[in-house]
Amino acid sequence: MRLGFRRACPEDRWRWLAFLGAVFLIGLGVAALDAGGARLCLFHRWTGLPCLTCGSTRACAALAAGDVSGAFRMQPLVSALLAAGAAAGIAHSLLLACGRAVEVHLSAGERRKLILAGIALAAINWVYLAWHGV
Repeated sequence: MRLGFRRACPEDRWRWLAFLGAVFLIGLGVAALDAGGARLCLFHRWTGLPCLTCGSTRACAALAAGDVSGAFRMQPLVSALLAAGAAAGIAHSLLLACGRAVEVHLSAGERRKLILAGIALAAINWVYLAWHGV
C-alpha cells in the first residue's frame, strides 16, 4: 500500500461536504425512526437472527452518550469502524484545510486481502452478535 499526497482541488472539498451532509441526514433519519420505536431490521424481524449491522443504531447512541464500552459490547465492528472513521475524517478535514488530499494506492493482491479481511471480520462480528443475542 502506498499513500501519496497531492494538492486538493475545489471538487475535493465539495465532495467531502456532500459526504458529511449525507452522513448527517442519514443519521438524523435513522435516529428519528429509532426514537419513534420503528424496528429497522427486516432480517432480524423475519428470521429472529441478527443481521451484520444489528445494534448499530444503539451503539451509535451509546457512543454519542460517551458509553464507549457499552457501544463496543453492543456492536464491536461498527463501533471500531466509527472510531476509525472519525479519526480519518478529522485527519482528512485538516488536510483539506491545508490544501492537501491523500491518495491511497493498493495493488490487486492488497485489494483482495483487504476484501477477504473485511469478509472475515464481518463473519466474526455476526457470530458475536448471534452468540450475545443482540
